[in-house]
Formats: sequence, C-alpha cells, structure tokens
Amino acid sequence: MFTYIPEKTEQDIFNVYEQLKNKYDLVLTTTSKLDEGFTVDCPIIVGKAHEQIIELYECDGMFVMGVMDVEKTKGTHWHPYEINDAVNDIVEFMGGKSDYKMYPFKKN
Repeated sequence: MFTYIPEKTEQDIFNVYEQLKNKYDLVLTTTSKLDEGFTVDCPIIVGKAHEQIIELYECDGMFVMGVMDVEKTKGTHWHPYEINDAVNDIVEFMGGKSDYKMYPFKKN
C-alpha cells in the first residue's frame, strides 16, 4: 500500500529550526555559504556535537539529513518523512547519538 507523503519545502526547514533553535546550538545558513560542493542553494540547518556534524536541507521536495565526521571524510544520509521525524533525528544527534554507519566520501 502506498502512503502519500507531502512534499517538503524550504518553509519546513524554517519550521524545524524554529522548534530547536533555543534548545541546541544550531546554525541556519545556506548551502552556498558552506564549502561542501552543493549543487543547490537552499536553507540548511547545521549542528555539531561529539566530533560529528549534522545537516538538514530540502531538495526536490524531500528532506535530506546527513551526518559526517568533523574532518568531512565520511558520512551518511537519509530522508526523514515528516517535520517531527527531522526534529527527532536532530534531538537524538544533539543528545549524543553517534553510532551512524558512515561511508568514506568519494574524492573527485
């Protein structure tokens, strides 16, 4: 059975940030201001904890949540379905979750 999942928007990123900005040390910026090779320019939430970085942005109507090491040599990503899922993922990360299965980034 197919479950309809509404498309995510940049406004959803702002909504996640508003829910968490006073609880955690998060930065709301844009992908163009990060030196990470993004091909899209959009709002992004960035947080750092326990030698890892978490990022959340919207692309093609989906959330993209990524975690990488602070050296930016390996990481992983997934697609939270709902705003609450994204909020919970960030809360878990900022609260100490660090056991993500990460893979080395390919070098161009």
